[in-house]
Amino acid sequence: MTTQSERATFATRLGGIAAAVGSAVGFGNIWRFPYITGRDGGAAFLLIYVVAVLVLGIPMMIAEFSIGRSAHRNVVGAYRMAAPGTKWHWVGMLGLVVAVLILGFYTVLSGWTLRYTFVSLSGNLHGGEFLGFVSDTYQPLFWTLLSIFICAAILLGGVQKGIERASNVMMPLLAVLLLVLVVNSAMLDGFEEGVAFLFVPKWEDVTVQTFLDAIGQAFFSLSVAMGILVAYGSYLGDTTKIGKTAISVAVLDTLVAVLAGVVIFPACFTYGQEVGQGPGLMFETLPTVFEQMPGGWPLGAMFFLLITLAGLTSCISTFEVPISYLQEEWHISRRRAVLISSCYALALGICCSLAMGEWSDFKLSLPTAHGLESYNLFDFLDNLTSRYMMPICAILTSLMVGWYLKRDFMHDAITNWRTDSGWYLRPLLILLRFVAPALILIIFVANLL
Repeated sequence: MTTQSERATFATRLGGIAAAVGSAVGFGNIWRFPYITGRDGGAAFLLIYVVAVLVLGIPMMIAEFSIGRSAHRNVVGAYRMAAPGTKWHWVGMLGLVVAVLILGFYTVLSGWTLRYTFVSLSGNLHGGEFLGFVSDTYQPLFWTLLSIFICAAILLGGVQKGIERASNVMMPLLAVLLLVLVVNSAMLDGFEEGVAFLFVPKWEDVTVQTFLDAIGQAFFSLSVAMGILVAYGSYLGDTTKIGKTAISVAVLDTLVAVLAGVVIFPACFTYGQEVGQGPGLMFETLPTVFEQMPGGWPLGAMFFLLITLAGLTSCISTFEVPISYLQEEWHISRRRAVLISSCYALALGICCSLAMGEWSDFKLSLPTAHGLESYNLFDFLDNLTSRYMMPICAILTSLMVGWYLKRDFMHDAITNWRTDSGWYLRPLLILLRFVAPALILIIFVANLL
């Protein structure tokens, strides 16, 4: 066990949970989950997704929290300390690279939501203008810069005064906004139809792709294999119960995703919009819905503020991965680490933003089930990280914890060094050794065949 005397930790257990929930609750919940659920038929997808969270998401979260908390080090240092004298630290390096690449397009997405929040507050939200906005050269760059500035200002405060304090404010505010929007949704004409779509399964609509998407969404939504959970795990106190923390994060993360569906689907059914439209659901369909809805502009402002809060907490947690690495591996101050990470995020963010407009003709290719497929830089980084790098990182982590590390490693982690019960150690190891690698491998191979 590594001492914490010279390293920051979350001040309270609730603060640690709020920060971890903030890292998980993001675009994956309020943007990606609703449109994939709509595309894959609703309730049947949701049930498969919940099972995937239980058998894949939670075990992987416990594994990554354990690696981080046992070492109290950054993602690379934590893997190195878990398996000293081996090459396993390269798995931590892969997680670091994933986080760094994700920052390139996450900050752009966060900028889009900031812009939509501002436009909604001014009462000028209109549908059908998304493509014109993202293809503009300068507007998206301004909002991307603003999102990076907000994240950097919070991160300069450190773990307790920055990340934890911001999470303690932003997550309750996010919950209040979400509940207000749920109450409004309950008064819409399409509420019953929307809820039925989300909670009454139609098994005849289930395909192999439904299972693949549900497993992939569980994997993506909980921030697994991005280095984030290892980094945040390293800030957990030695008395924190890792299993309970992982379950709390998974439950709250899933609840936010489901409530986002309760907000979105009734609104779409009420105003005749297509729920299975795809990624354009949030930025194209919903502005049209709010434009038609009585009192739509304040509701639209609340909705996009909700997404902005979720996006910023995700960006902050992703930033922390390279920041902690630079501090501990390169021995530089936090201020310099935040500045370097912000400059990098801005440079890649500029490239990703321009890829939606002036640089849209520049394409990069990835192998898919249909052969090589070309993407602009924004979509390329999204697909490269989520379809390829994250599954590889997760498979290696599950194999490392399940097979390479001694059984005592996980026993000590989940029992806080033999002070609590470790009754779930055996099923946890079975999931990490057999179930998680198999499911993740299926996702990975399915993207290539």
